[in-house]
Amino acid sequence: MPVYLVADPYQGKCHLFTRPKAGDYLTETTVVFGGDVDMTNTLVGLVLKTGEFPRD
Repeated sequence: MPVYLVADPYQGKCHLFTRPKAGDYLTETTVVFGGDVDMTNTLVGLVLKTGEFPRD
């Protein structure tokens, strides 16, 4: 399953978009920096740790 991940240092959040359909993504998951972005159910197959992501 394709994914689209946006790490936004201004908001201090990651936005993970999954389940693409007809030019849009059906699911959005938001994780505040410091949490883990779980992408184990996607083609990426990993958990992204955001604890050290810089904030602006």
